[in-house]
Amino acid sequence: MKDSDWKILTVLYEKRSMTKAAEALYMTQSALTKRIRSMEDEWHVEIVRRSSQGVVFTEEGKYLVQKANIMVDFLKEIEQHFADGTAKELLRIGVPNSFARLHMSELLREYMEHFDRLQIRTISNSSDVILQQLMDGTVDIGIICGDYPYLGEKVCLFEEELYIVTQHEKMLDDIAQMPLIESNFNPMVRTMVHQWWKHQFGSLPHDSHRVPYADIAIEMVENGLGNTYFFGDKWRINEEKLRKIPVYGREDEPVRRKVWMMISERCYQSRDIMDFISMVEAYYLVNT
Repeated sequence: MKDSDWKILTVLYEKRSMTKAAEALYMTQSALTKRIRSMEDEWHVEIVRRSSQGVVFTEEGKYLVQKANIMVDFLKEIEQHFADGTAKELLRIGVPNSFARLHMSELLREYMEHFDRLQIRTISNSSDVILQQLMDGTVDIGIICGDYPYLGEKVCLFEEELYIVTQHEKMLDDIAQMPLIESNFNPMVRTMVHQWWKHQFGSLPHDSHRVPYADIAIEMVENGLGNTYFFGDKWRINEEKLRKIPVYGREDEPVRRKVWMMISERCYQSRDIMDFISMVEAYYLVNT
């Protein structure tokens, strides 16, 4: 059993509801069910049954809850004993710049309000580089935008659509004659935009500028220096001056990409890191 399993048992026994217990533990219901089944497989017993009144513990389950109360108190005592002067465990997260700008501060605030047991270091890079860092051990968790192959555990957090950003008075035909301002150095995204551009206008962008961040590109568009593109609808733009044009593919479907949380094997060795992962899943309502 994992250390966190003892807490799961005590909370589930208190709440008598998979939904309420999952919320209290900042887990998805599917993740909670998976952990209960894993415990049952480990001990070769049935721990709980579901009924119209909620969760009912078997006699074997009640026995494990009794021991869980002892184990939770024991683990708390150990944590308190070593709390003073003990450095927090380091969690390294690779994040693309767009995710760092639009999501990371909210996630960190959520984590600090409920846990705050880790020292979290974010490392910004493009998704292809982050994937390599994940495989060579430079980062523990990688936030990856787009469908890259990964043999480890991964969770789709959400999908986001692609937009072209231009000045309000510009029509679609005007866009083809203006420079494309690129801030996304992910080669997969760049290829995707260029394919759309060629399908839409019959040629590749005739001129382009490259800047390090999307907000700089947006400011350049506002000043009439070209057009830009980004994924997601959380970027702030001056809607009196700029507009977003959704990008559609050949089947007249919006061009989307998935945003993944990819997890290294090391994460499963740390209860605190797994708590962070469960919190992220709950925050984005994964599997609910």
